[in-house]
Amino acid sequence: MNLVVASRHDGPLMRFQVEGRWQNGDALKLAYMVKAAVSRLRQDHVLIDLSRVATAPDAQGKFLICDRLRRALAPKTRVGVVATPDLVDADCAPEGSSTPCPAIALFGAEREALSWLDSV
Repeated sequence: MNLVVASRHDGPLMRFQVEGRWQNGDALKLAYMVKAAVSRLRQDHVLIDLSRVATAPDAQGKFLICDRLRRALAPKTRVGVVATPDLVDADCAPEGSSTPCPAIALFGAEREALSWLDSV
């Protein structure tokens, strides 16, 4: 994986600070890294800060982290993603999905994401 990921347990949530240039395949690797850490610490609230992530010149499309997290994490999980909409797939909540999936929301600032994560 091309990204540098720092994680820490912070009270009721798990934080991930990610930086570097993403390449194809990095979203899936990051999603499973998050899944492993969340499962190990039995957390269901996650904050992922992608504000220091950039698109590599040879990468195609957007960083599909929301889709990959939706597939990897348990339905009870809530994930706040801090990133710009032009970097990541903005479709964090599939409409009309009959399959239970985690709640994932995209935010422009950490404060907004923390407020959303604390709202439940």
